[in-house]
Amino acid sequence: MNRKCTIGALVGGSTAGGWLIMDLILPEPIGDYLLFGIMAAVNAAVGWQVVRMLEKKENGNEDSLEGEKLGAGSN
Repeated sequence: MNRKCTIGALVGGSTAGGWLIMDLILPEPIGDYLLFGIMAAVNAAVGWQVVRMLEKKENGNEDSLEGEKLGAGSN
């Protein structure tokens, strides 16, 4: 198995375990509302960071393609 896959599985498992432990520790009616709100905020922040990372990667690829086109035209 690839090392990145193993690291991803460990991170996912520990995150799910952390949410489960928080659910068990917090008091029942209020804790659920608080936990689901926190989970929503964390998931939104993670999604936002993933989109930013993908946009940077796309912009970097476009910039390198433009540089290659300009370099090829100057020959």
